Amino acid sequence: MIQFNIHRFGKLVRWSLTKDKRHYIKSFLQILVIMLLIFLFFTEMVNTNPVPNPQYNTCCLAIVCVFGVTLIMGPSFMFYSMEGKHDMQSLMILPASNFEKYLMRYATWIILIPLYVVAISAADLMQFLYHWVLGHDYGQFVIANLADTWSKIFESENASPNASKFWYASIVLGIWFHSIFALGATFFRSRKFNGVLSMLVIILIGILILWLTPDHSALQYGKDSSTPTFVWGNVIYISWILLNFWLSYRLFCRTQVIGKFVNL
Repeated sequence: MIQFNIHRFGKLVRWSLTKDKRHYIKSFLQILVIMLLIFLFFTEMVNTNPVPNPQYNTCCLAIVCVFGVTLIMGPSFMFYSMEGKHDMQSLMILPASNFEKYLMRYATWIILIPLYVVAISAADLMQFLYHWVLGHDYGQFVIANLADTWSKIFESENASPNASKFWYASIVLGIWFHSIFALGATFFRSRKFNGVLSMLVIILIGILILWLTPDHSALQYGKDSSTPTFVWGNVIYISWILLNFWLSYRLFCRTQVIGKFVNL
């Protein structure tokens, strides 16, 4: 069977969106309610002094955390919409290649991103209307505050000669975490706890790296790190990332409806 066919993949996307509609609606409503409660709490309830002091920076941090967790841990959500063995059986017998099925399951977190954007924007609008109706002159949009904060951060970071190297290294490290969660999603059979188990693996790997490099040389990307060290370090991480995704796909192909704790 051809590994990828656009028409067959389109049918798989339509089937998956219909099958997982409840999961997406549930995720949208959860983020909407949680972010609205956070916005109202830190802009209204947390104030105990007579002078209003809304914590909009904390609200901005909550938004960053939501998207940060989704971008890094997204692959661990691959099978969250599957509630039992029947759903996995339905996926396995679909007339599509394993590669197409893996792409669709992996894309689950990507579909959540626009839903989260809409949910957070709606929650932000609700909190703004809340302050406007009550006549609070300190009410403002959290998203506007976040954009202003990010612009100030980038302006200050760009003034540093090592800013680009730091951001690049951070992105590579984030993608490496992302690949670990992709591998954990297909390695561990636990549908709800593969993210937690993958996090434990990352912590153990981090401890091992720190133990093998007590001078933290593997984590240094500052002005004292040489260009060859920086380049080879990123080559190792990128190779590791590709290996994690390849192993994740291979384990997905070996997935069994009834199996042990891991897919081996």
